[in-house]
Amino acid sequence: MGDSLFKVAPLTLMALLIWGLSASHYGFIGNAVDPQVMLLLELMAIVPLAISRIQPGVAAGIIATAALLQILTLSGPGVSALSVPLVVYTCAKYGSRRVSRGYLTIALLGAVLLAIFVGYQQMVASIYPADAPTAMVNLLLIGGFAAAVVLVFWLFGDLAGRKRAQLEAVEEKNRLLERERDQEARLAADAERMRIAREMHDVISHSMSVMIAQADGGRYVLQQDPARAGAAFETIAETGREALTEMRRMLGVLREEQEQLKKRPAPGIHDLPQLIADVRASGLPVELHIAEADIPPLSDGVGLAVYRIVQEALTNTLKHGGTEATSTIWLGTDYASGELALEIHDTGRGAQAPSDGRGSGLLGMAERARLYGGQVTAHPRQDGFEVMARFPLARVGAGRRKKEISA
Repeated sequence: MGDSLFKVAPLTLMALLIWGLSASHYGFIGNAVDPQVMLLLELMAIVPLAISRIQPGVAAGIIATAALLQILTLSGPGVSALSVPLVVYTCAKYGSRRVSRGYLTIALLGAVLLAIFVGYQQMVASIYPADAPTAMVNLLLIGGFAAAVVLVFWLFGDLAGRKRAQLEAVEEKNRLLERERDQEARLAADAERMRIAREMHDVISHSMSVMIAQADGGRYVLQQDPARAGAAFETIAETGREALTEMRRMLGVLREEQEQLKKRPAPGIHDLPQLIADVRASGLPVELHIAEADIPPLSDGVGLAVYRIVQEALTNTLKHGGTEATSTIWLGTDYASGELALEIHDTGRGAQAPSDGRGSGLLGMAERARLYGGQVTAHPRQDGFEVMARFPLARVGAGRRKKEISA
C-alpha cells in the first residue's frame, strides 16, 4: 500500500500528464517519440513498483525490460527512469544477496547503455545535434551520474537490509526464547505434578497403613482394654489430620505463589525419630541407627528423599510384613564406596507377601534416588525384605568423623 501511494501514484500521474494529456512528440533529450508507446513503456516501468517489496526480483526484471525497450525503440528516457534506483534500493533491502547484486550489476550496465543512447541521440537523432566533444562530455556526465545514483541507492538499501535482517534475527531469537521459556515452564509444571504425585502417594499410603493397623488393633482390644483402644483411635485421628494437612500443603503448590509454599518445611532425616515413634505406636517394632556425626550436611532434597524412602519401606512392612514383623534402619556413610548408605531390613513375610498393586512405591523410591545420582535396590530375603539406597557423597556433601547413635 505504501509503495503504491508514495511511488506508483506520483510517477504514474507525471507520466499521464507528460505523455497522455499533452501528447508531446519529443522526448526529454529532444528525440522524436510516439506518445502512446512512450506512455505504455512508462507505465510498464512504474506499476511494478507496487510489488517491489514482496517480489523485488520480479519487479526489477519487469522494470529492467521496460527500460531496455525504451532504448531499443529509441524512446525515453522518461519519468520512469526514477523507478530504476527505487527498485535497486528495494532489491538491496528486501531481496536476497543474489537478487540485490544481480540487479545492481544490471542497473550499472543500464547506466552505461543510457549514456551511449543519449550520446547517440544528441549526435545523430536529435533535432538539435551536438558536436562530438560536447556529446562525449554529456555521455560521461550522464553515465557517471546515473551510475552514482544507482550505487548510492544500492548502498542505502543494503544498509537498510542489514539492519532489517538484524532486527528480524533479534525478533526470531526473542520468539525462540519465549518458546523455550514456555516449554521450560511446561516441563517444570509436569515435574512439579510428578513430585506432588510422589509426595501424595507416600503420605497417603503411609498414613492409611498406620490408620489400618491401629484400627485392627483397636478392634481386638476394644473389649479387653478400652484405654488402649482409645489410644489407638486417637492415633488414627491424629494420623488422619496429619495426612490431610500434608495433602493440603502439597495441593497448595498448584494455586499459591512460590513465596507462600514454605509454610511448613519438607521433612528430612531430623524427622525420622518422630516417624519411627508413629510407626511404633501402630504396633511395628522399629530400631533406628543413625551415624549422625558421620553424615555430611544434606540438601533439603536429599533429606526428603531419605525420609520418604524410609517411610515407604515402613509402610510396605506394615501392609505386607504381618503381625510379627520387625524393622531395623541404618543410616550412615560408607567411606569405602564414598556413598551415603541407607538400609532398611524387616523380618516380615518377604517373598511370601501378597502384592496389591504395581509396585509404584518402589518405583517412587528409585525415582527419588536418581534425582540425586543415587540408586535403590529392594528384594525379599529368606527372613523378610530388604531396601538399600546409596547416594554419592559428591552430590550430598563431605563426610565427617564417625559417631553412631541409636534410637
